[in-house]
Amino acid sequence: MAAKQHHTMLWSVRSPDLMAPSYLFGTMHVRDHRAYTFYEQACRCIDQCEAMALEFDLGRMDQDTQAVIMQQVPAQSLEALLPSRKLEKIRKFFLRALSVDIFPLRHLSPLLVSNIINERLLEEDHPIALDEMLWQYARQADKTILGIETYEEQLKVLQKIPPEVQAQSIVAMARHFRQHRRHLLRLAALYAAGNLPQLHQSSKRSLSGMRYPMLYRRNAIMAERIGKMIAGQPVFCAVGAGHLYGGKGVLRLLKKQGLSVAPVPPQ
Repeated sequence: MAAKQHHTMLWSVRSPDLMAPSYLFGTMHVRDHRAYTFYEQACRCIDQCEAMALEFDLGRMDQDTQAVIMQQVPAQSLEALLPSRKLEKIRKFFLRALSVDIFPLRHLSPLLVSNIINERLLEEDHPIALDEMLWQYARQADKTILGIETYEEQLKVLQKIPPEVQAQSIVAMARHFRQHRRHLLRLAALYAAGNLPQLHQSSKRSLSGMRYPMLYRRNAIMAERIGKMIAGQPVFCAVGAGHLYGGKGVLRLLKKQGLSVAPVPPQ
């Protein structure tokens, strides 16, 4: 494939048993306007499909989230992992920098807290994140909603990161706040440009030693389940953009299943 063909977040995936194509779309879970660059094009593709599949069905999020939170180990909460003085120090920092109070979140795992902080680091140009907006569009269009994974499956993978490492990542986020924000802004710019190769490289570097469980293993599971989903009907599949590209990315794994995968040029 020519390099310029990689500058899109939208790909058609054709099963030999179906005339109509399915689609695979890379998303970002943020409200920043750059994440919405391909929104209208994605909606037109949803219109052509019978179902929409996200990483997990957002309609089950409240139920699944409650179940996961109830199963959390208190010793792995942010409050248990950080000394009270350090926790109060970073609390004051994020209150001042982002108007985010982490004190009500102190009983949650550091990973959930860092996700909330990261969402606030980018612009909030839209009322909800891109993937949720697409989910709402598909529901209003009366599409069948599917989940490629469950929320609980995702949390179990993310919880493989040692709790102490999770807690220290929040401390590092506060300590190197400007650098961390620049990194997220760069990711948003790469996304808006549809630059999958560089986005993939940035995602790999940020995961470091956790690439296998958080990226490669999940890619294999996603590709297997997507291949089964699109065998019987055209489906619009939306997953995090970092999962698409590379030798172990979902696009390559779908091709290995004998499916035809082609970029859909931005419109």
